[in-house]
Amino acid sequence: MTKVLPFVSDGGIGREWHDHEDGTFTVVERQDVTPFLEINKAMATHNDGYTPSREMRRAASIPNLLIHKWLVEEGWNAMDPACAKKLKQKLNSTEYLYLRTAPGRL
Repeated sequence: MTKVLPFVSDGGIGREWHDHEDGTFTVVERQDVTPFLEINKAMATHNDGYTPSREMRRAASIPNLLIHKWLVEEGWNAMDPACAKKLKQKLNSTEYLYLRTAPGRL
C-alpha cells in the first residue's frame, strides 16, 4: 500500500511523496505551465524582442520543471553554457516553439 504525503509547492513545482511499504519512495513533480505559455505567447507577438539599445534580445522562457525533465530524462542541463547548442536546437524546433518569447530563430 502506498501512503501519499501532502502536496508541497516550491517555486511553482508541486511535489507528492509516495512512501511504499518496502521502504522506498517515489516523488511525483507537477507544475502548471499555463501561465508561462500565456506570457510567452503574448511576448512573442509584442515586438521583435530587442531592448531599446538593440544590444540584447529576449529568446525564451522555460518552466523549471521542463529544465529538470531534460536533465533527468536526457542528461543535459539547459542552464549550463556548455549545453548551449542543445538548448538552441530545442528552442528552434517546432516542438518547443511555445517557449519562445520573440520571433525568428536563435
